[in-house]
Amino acid sequence: MVSTVLPGPWRAHATDDALRRNFIEHNFDDAAWLDVTVPGHWAEQPKLASRRSVLYRTTFSLPNDPSTDDGRHWLVFDGIWQSADVWLDGSYLGPTDGWFIPNEFDITDQIHTSETGEHVLAVEVMSQQPNADEPTRNLNGIFDDPDIVGHQNRGGIWQPVRIVSTGPVRMIKNRLVCTEASITAAKVHLRSHLVSDESRSVTITTTLRPPGGAPPVVSSRQHDLASGATVLEWDLAITDPQLWWPWQLGDQPLYRVTVSVEVNGSISGIWERTVGLRQIRMKNYVLWVNGERLFAKGVDMWPTTTLPADATPEQISGDVARAKDLGLNLLRVESHVARPELYDAADRAGMLIWQDMPMRGEVKRSIQSNAVNAAHRLVDKLGAHPSIVVWCAHYDPTGTSTGRHPLTAIPSRRSVFSVAKQQTPTWTKSVLDRLVGRAFNRADGSRPVVQGSGSWPSAPQFDGTDTHLRFGWHSGTGRDLESFARRIPRMVRWVSSFGAQSIPHHDQVKVTDWPADLGLLAERYGLNETGFRQYLPTSDADTIGDWIEASQAYQSTLLRRQIETLRRLKYKPTGGFTFSALADCRPAISFAIFDHDRQPKHAVAGVKAACQPVIVVADRMPIEVHPGDAVLLDVHVVSDEREPLHDLDVSAHLVWPGGEHTWAWRGQAGADSVSRIGSINWVVPTVSGPVELHLRLRHNGNEIASNSYRGDIRGG
Repeated sequence: MVSTVLPGPWRAHATDDALRRNFIEHNFDDAAWLDVTVPGHWAEQPKLASRRSVLYRTTFSLPNDPSTDDGRHWLVFDGIWQSADVWLDGSYLGPTDGWFIPNEFDITDQIHTSETGEHVLAVEVMSQQPNADEPTRNLNGIFDDPDIVGHQNRGGIWQPVRIVSTGPVRMIKNRLVCTEASITAAKVHLRSHLVSDESRSVTITTTLRPPGGAPPVVSSRQHDLASGATVLEWDLAITDPQLWWPWQLGDQPLYRVTVSVEVNGSISGIWERTVGLRQIRMKNYVLWVNGERLFAKGVDMWPTTTLPADATPEQISGDVARAKDLGLNLLRVESHVARPELYDAADRAGMLIWQDMPMRGEVKRSIQSNAVNAAHRLVDKLGAHPSIVVWCAHYDPTGTSTGRHPLTAIPSRRSVFSVAKQQTPTWTKSVLDRLVGRAFNRADGSRPVVQGSGSWPSAPQFDGTDTHLRFGWHSGTGRDLESFARRIPRMVRWVSSFGAQSIPHHDQVKVTDWPADLGLLAERYGLNETGFRQYLPTSDADTIGDWIEASQAYQSTLLRRQIETLRRLKYKPTGGFTFSALADCRPAISFAIFDHDRQPKHAVAGVKAACQPVIVVADRMPIEVHPGDAVLLDVHVVSDEREPLHDLDVSAHLVWPGGEHTWAWRGQAGADSVSRIGSINWVVPTVSGPVELHLRLRHNGNEIASNSYRGDIRGG
């Protein structure tokens, strides 16, 4: 089997009716057309940037055509945004649909009947304008949110175009999933569609190459194929496997699996996957990997760049490294499919991935068949990656936590309506999300499936899923998360997409007027006007610089304290979190803690402090206290270490105007646990001014964690 990437040159022109009728012809003159890059997007060409339909042309030949009569050839588009019609040598091959799923066409007849060996490929690519004000019919996911990705047109052939030459049998829709893994044995399940031009007998050979250069394991079997497509499924057993672990728990050995089909002793087709062997379970939103319980500390991943083809492998792997350096162990690929390099980097780094289907907010019923098919194809595409531990069918199916006016969690006129919307059965929740969830389960029974991210508990089971709670930005204060968790613990089993927006220090994010024009900043950079007016009003700052600093400080404090709250609820009931978000894909005012050039905001340090393996935390001190108030604060140690920590020394130093007090405790923290170390009892003295609490944690005499809190004494 030979795979040849078409090198171009490619030329493009805006679509019109006259060109559409003629551009498919071999002798059509495209010399005046624009030279374009494939892979790429036509937004990079000023003359095409606003167009919604563009014509592409290229010529190619196959110098290494098989000389046998039974050789077959396939035209493969690895990714087109968003849909296309395809012609080869003037013959219509068919349409494509879906930007993240490969599309392929059998072009054997065109290749074999060509007299010159030179072929003309003509493609009309269409890219629809998203409309944020109505339900979508496309699986664009996060790319329909202009606040995050901007308004650039993503139309184009954004992944390579290949010619795959095979023998008489081709293997397509290939799938590999690790279904079982333990220290003694593992099993991977393989599935392939074998397309044959006639009934015949073939030999399927599966080769497993262990890490470290150990001898390969080879198995072969005979199969009889019918003419057309035959679906084969089989299992491969591995004894004494080297298990793949998240980076906190162990190493990341990777196996290479090769599957070939032979016809009359010659290889007709071949495919390969890299796989890690591990077992995933989720119970009550607590993850278990290879039988080890793991608290998930995660972050939402947005597209690396607003135009997917522009991202470099170094940028993609760099984001994985940044997340790991923060102490996180999980990446949520929020309502999109990332470039292949992200999944490869996560496999190598031992980072877990929560993978969303690119289905976001309210959708139209016509999306159903595409969504169900896309679930199967996503498992084909990504199922071998050990890093992927959760499939999610739909991000925010009711549309109440996305967009410019999301659901609030504190009662208000609008939130009462939104909560009612969450509780009411809908076609999306009752039919679509269940169908897509079942499709994931049928395609891959080894991973947990979340049907609708952000859905609140509702009748009759009141089970719910992960929740999107942005206390301190969309409603209430950041402190409300703790009291909300006490009232409705089921709602914090897994908390997603929380955080606050901040303004980066970057020349491409320009705040020129003061006081700032929030409407203008919203249109240009995605600023959330409601959040800034409530939590970061310009009236509280003297200058633009002060306002930017205040936004970053607020984001940092909110994220740190909410992460600490969720870690203190570890397993009782919280199994994990993913905050919003790691990095921007464009110049923006957003929830990201790195800007689009990967310059850190203040929240990077706050998140890193909150996600250390061992932290010491106290109950939040009230913002204001008054003389005579009795303050009681519990102090806890949260440990992700797999061994108990003995001989711990914890000190708490409280300082106020004209006074101070120190408490000290000795104790221990169990493995992977939350341990209450002691309590601070304090009666507020008759003074006014700031009060600060400083915590220190020492293990065997060495300081391993610290924390600080601040409040104010009023009325003294």
